[in-house]
Amino acid sequence: MAPTASSREGIEADEQVLRIPVEELAVFTRAAFERCGLTGEDASAVADTLVQAELRGTYSHGVIRLPFLVARVRKGGANPRPNVRVVTEDLSTAVVDGDRALGQITAIRCMRIAMEKARHTGLGCAVARNSDFIGAGAYYPMMALAADMIGVGWTNSFPGMAPWGGRTNKICNNPLAVAVPTLRRTPIVLDMAMSVAAGGRVRLAAKKGEKIPTGWIVNKDGKNTDDPNDLPQGGALLPLGYKGYGLAIIGEVLSGVLSGAKILDEIPMWFSNPESPVGNGHFHMAIDISRFCEPAAFKARMDQLVEILKGTPLMEGFQEILVPGEPEARKAAEQGVHGVQVQVPVLRDLIALGAELGVSTPRSFSGARA
Repeated sequence: MAPTASSREGIEADEQVLRIPVEELAVFTRAAFERCGLTGEDASAVADTLVQAELRGTYSHGVIRLPFLVARVRKGGANPRPNVRVVTEDLSTAVVDGDRALGQITAIRCMRIAMEKARHTGLGCAVARNSDFIGAGAYYPMMALAADMIGVGWTNSFPGMAPWGGRTNKICNNPLAVAVPTLRRTPIVLDMAMSVAAGGRVRLAAKKGEKIPTGWIVNKDGKNTDDPNDLPQGGALLPLGYKGYGLAIIGEVLSGVLSGAKILDEIPMWFSNPESPVGNGHFHMAIDISRFCEPAAFKARMDQLVEILKGTPLMEGFQEILVPGEPEARKAAEQGVHGVQVQVPVLRDLIALGAELGVSTPRSFSGARA
């Protein structure tokens, strides 16, 4: 990631948003994880998942999560020096025990295992148990792109979503991510939760003091609400229809039941119980394109597929057809040059965290000081 600088030290602001150079954000985030006990390698890896989420505009899973993850390590819910190990494996599959590592550490290990097995057998699959929250799901399948592979990732977690027709939370929104390489076009990167809106988006709205659309969540009484603060007070996310609910069940099966991880209400609310192990699971798969067709020909056909879709006549009110991952790629290109847009309330949390940990904050954070 290239650092970004300007005559204003990377700061561009209205009252609520500052532009922060990417490398400054990465250095601070790595230092915070190192200070709470992670190895340099693990600190860099987890920090990169958060910063890449910021860069791609997935702010709900970026540095807003840093204080929660640090609290999990410092209060014992997550293990700062885990022995992430393969429990069982064969030529194409593996079961991995995360040893209570932050989920990003386990997920990266699983994706690497899946890719290595795919190089030998064409398809590799690794499932994890005894893990933790993994952040933005797209990060892990995207690891496969440079190897001319298709990557797939799925995870379960705290059950913050209601089943279709239910009014209380019983299942996680179990996000699914898939990454597919292209030749000249932006890679196809699907990253979707099975709820109408991801829980992180609701929490970000609460942090910003904003209302949310009705239909995103219900409150503790099972009533529709536009107050994002109702979610952590016993509310529930609503599923993306019966299809989203059905896919959430499949995610629970592949990530939790198949791996031997915790499922449903066995999993605690990771961000509210930092002293409790999460114990969730995830599913990672890599498909070696070369076992099916020539990778260059595959990627050229992917370009063709994208071009055909983008050539569709537009409905009134639309300017263009987009494919999954395209908005995020554009946002990453823009923010890589001009700096990441970080909400001032989030930066204030980071400043407080830095003071607590004894980690110096970049000068670009200074515009957020109260």
